[in-house]
Amino acid sequence: MNMNRRDALAPDVNLEEITSSKQNAEVMRRLRDNIRWEGNTLCITEGVDDDNDDDDNDDNEEMVFSIREGDDLSWLGYFIGRNQSLDDLSVEFMPEERERVDAFIDGVSHNRSMRELAALAGTDIRVRKLYPFFRENNNLTKICLYHAVIGRECASDLALALSQRQVKSLTAFCLRDNNLGDEGFADIVQALGTQPQLEQLICPRNNIGRISCEALGALMMIWRMSNLKYLHLPNNSIDDAGLQALVPGLCNSSNLEQLSISDPITAVGLRYLSPFLQSGSCRLRFLNIRSVRFGDAEAAALAYALSGNKSLTTFCLPNQEYEDEECAITEAGWSAFSKLLCDTSSINNTYLSNHTLTYIIENSMDDTHIADLLKMNEAAKNMRNREIAMQSLTRSKILMSHPDLDMEPLFLYKLKFLPLITNWFRRSIQLCSDEVGRWKESVRELQSRELSAVYKFVRGMPLLVSDGYWMNVLNESQAKKKKLQVENEKRKFEVMLQRAEKGIQRAEKNERRASKRLYTEQVQPVASIISVLSYNQ
Repeated sequence: MNMNRRDALAPDVNLEEITSSKQNAEVMRRLRDNIRWEGNTLCITEGVDDDNDDDDNDDNEEMVFSIREGDDLSWLGYFIGRNQSLDDLSVEFMPEERERVDAFIDGVSHNRSMRELAALAGTDIRVRKLYPFFRENNNLTKICLYHAVIGRECASDLALALSQRQVKSLTAFCLRDNNLGDEGFADIVQALGTQPQLEQLICPRNNIGRISCEALGALMMIWRMSNLKYLHLPNNSIDDAGLQALVPGLCNSSNLEQLSISDPITAVGLRYLSPFLQSGSCRLRFLNIRSVRFGDAEAAALAYALSGNKSLTTFCLPNQEYEDEECAITEAGWSAFSKLLCDTSSINNTYLSNHTLTYIIENSMDDTHIADLLKMNEAAKNMRNREIAMQSLTRSKILMSHPDLDMEPLFLYKLKFLPLITNWFRRSIQLCSDEVGRWKESVRELQSRELSAVYKFVRGMPLLVSDGYWMNVLNESQAKKKKLQVENEKRKFEVMLQRAEKGIQRAEKNERRASKRLYTEQVQPVASIISVLSYNQ
């Protein structure tokens, strides 16, 4: 029966007659009538004849359809195909009857509103029949196929459907326990290159190896998976050579945050991760190598690869349950991680140690020193001011690891570094109350260490210190002498100015006296004569 024929019959179909329980009839009713429920998720499971599940579905729970003998899967597929409210379909069981399964898939393939599809736990879904669904559903964001029967031909069909999608909405793709092999997975990877929004690629236990890694690495190299954040590839056949082929693509994935790998990778392969982990653009926060046979050589290789990394906060190690003693971490292996977190070989190396790693997930780790260093990193991470946190953390590690600070390397710069050293200690005193770990010293102890560092300068350069002292005295004396000379010259100038003013005053006084006398002796007699002559006339 085709979809058009079912469209005409659907409003009048008796749901109780085509289902085995009231629960299943209610599920079909909600699908037919587009009734939304919390989560809008439908889970299809295997039903048991004596199940009492008539009241299992209510308005606030996940909808469950339990398949039994009396359930018409063709109608279930039809209602799913026509439904516009369903967001997530999880198929955990399908019966052995091929006709029932094919009819169900034919109906589901017409759905265009579903966002997530998961086929789980031994289902035998024919992926080729979902070709229209994968190609034309523009809302689809997540595909998960677990324990599904996917061979090379089926993988090629799936790849073709993915490559022909018009809307690039797919963000998560998961294949688990499908035994795809290199060729099938490589085809799918090429198709995923047409989905630039892909953020999660989860493919454990699919028997993929070097060929798949080369295909995936090539896509990541040309920025066709630039948004990838989660790459999960454990329990496959990826060896050291396969990981080496993948690393160039990882180096080009600046958004990758989580990576999972496993056997048969060895210490050689872990060293291949160095360019990626040491890259300035690396944003990896979580590294899962729980399934790798991990010993001292692997510990040293991973510690080397992480040197200079500033993003990784957590990595998972195996639980050390292997019977082979060569695959267990000994004190030598833990010392490599200790050196990574706090390299005590020099003050500069301590400063350049790893200050971002906060968790090593490993059940048998009993190294208290490493645990303390991880707690210090975590405490600094939780501080609000990142700059002050790093200052406090690095000072803590330096003071904790170097009780007697070596000043001799600084003698090259003579006394130029002495003010910086004293300022460094004083700043450390201000930060000594920060909660960055088990390191604690009192203010008096820090002042004592500051005095010790200054004494080393004096002891290491006695003549330079003595010459510097007397040179400082000489400079101060010369400055004082110059100041006195300036003041003396100023005083002399003021005295000369006062004398000049007095001379001017005397000159003005003499000028007035001379003018008065001239008037008396010359002008006044002439005036008297003129007045006599005028009278006689």
